Amino acid sequence: MTVTERTLRRGSLLIVLLAASVAWTSCDLASASNTAILNANSPIAPTVQHRFEYKGEDVVDGEVAVESKIQSDDLDAILSRNGFSRSDVVDARIDSVKIINPESAPSLRDADVFLGTDAEGPRVAQVTSFPDGASFVVDTSTPVLEAVRNDEARTLYGRFGLESAGDGAVQATVYYRLEVEGV
Repeated sequence: MTVTERTLRRGSLLIVLLAASVAWTSCDLASASNTAILNANSPIAPTVQHRFEYKGEDVVDGEVAVESKIQSDDLDAILSRNGFSRSDVVDARIDSVKIINPESAPSLRDADVFLGTDAEGPRVAQVTSFPDGASFVVDTSTPVLEAVRNDEARTLYGRFGLESAGDGAVQATVYYRLEVEGV
């Protein structure tokens, strides 16, 4: 076999391998194109507002633990308005949580917020001090796919350290990043 023949055969083999790799990559890219990302920049953002209300008698040694109630659309409503359902979610994260201490409530010292009805759920925010006394944003990248798909993301559980006792409330805005398929 001459050098020219070997070069032609190798060149042909390289062309076949290149064509196969392009075809394989195109299939992979095509499968990924049926997903969309819903985040804070989306027209109907997956942002859920929660409120933790407590009575002064619930405060023990400057600490209170309470479950939240949703004060906005929940994830079902947000997904539906975007044309999706929980079963369409293929990845879910909490990007950030903004904790707001209204001026009418006792000032917060610290906060721990968990997804679910108790401290056994994933921690989605922790603030060790509130420098301005009013609000704090916690950037996170907490994976919550199973909780979102299993409808366990309706409630937050919060443990709050307070400067003084008394009736009060804490608000939390949760910013989700959802990848959905079926576009």
